[in-house]
Amino acid sequence: MKANRTFKTILAVAFAAVCTNGVCQTAGNQPIIVPKDSAAAVNQPIIDDDNTIYTSVKIMPEFPGGESAFKKYIADNLQNFKSKKSISGKVFVQFVIGKDGMVEPESAAVTVGINDEIDAEVIRLLKSMPKWTPGMRFESKNGTVMKVLARVSKSIPIEVSVKGDEKEEEPIFLIVEHMPQFPGGDIALREYIRDNVVYPEEAKAKKIQGKVFVQFVIGTDGNVEPENVKIARGIDPLLDVEAIRVIKSLPTWEPGTQRGKPVRVSFTIPIDFSMY
Repeated sequence: MKANRTFKTILAVAFAAVCTNGVCQTAGNQPIIVPKDSAAAVNQPIIDDDNTIYTSVKIMPEFPGGESAFKKYIADNLQNFKSKKSISGKVFVQFVIGKDGMVEPESAAVTVGINDEIDAEVIRLLKSMPKWTPGMRFESKNGTVMKVLARVSKSIPIEVSVKGDEKEEEPIFLIVEHMPQFPGGDIALREYIRDNVVYPEEAKAKKIQGKVFVQFVIGTDGNVEPENVKIARGIDPLLDVEAIRVIKSLPTWEPGTQRGKPVRVSFTIPIDFSMY
């Protein structure tokens, strides 16, 4: 008789809950407790008061249709973007998918961008994304396993390829008569990179290290062309983002010249991330 009374109590709690789209919570905003062997313990996600933003959960948020559909969404919507210059590269972004599967608008941000114009367009696209399947974490209470909806932060690179209105771009050279010079020379360049790299704490915690090879272009004015800073060979997005940031922060160089005329010159350099 005692077992039957316990089962009836559980049922009473379940029927007192409010359920919407398979997500259930009680009137007191408490999760439903169901027997460990019940299908509800696996199939019915619940909502609780936990507003922690997680970077990893058991079931990560998913864009409708998966990763390929996400890339298509970005590419299709960038087709109408107007730019004077052709743009190709990666915009590194972060955003939070809420418990309802929607992007939390205030969370959308560019961590490493290309230029203000394209960065703003990428943020607009993130904020207008369709509803994702929300992330879920597993929680065990009193021997019961529950799926609980969670706020999840995403940090990803977004491939950008936009054709500009310009008729013809100046060529990019690999070798010219007078190569661009960093103020103070190669030693000063290495020192600048060493002094300005900030090793990401998350990368340290995960013991991620190695060399990131970055490709960039020094323009005719001696400045790094931000839209042309790319990862030639990366290690992990955490380190790749920092390598791109440092290269984009380089001061003005003495521009390269060919036959006495300033020209655009491409470089590829390694940035060493080592914890020892």
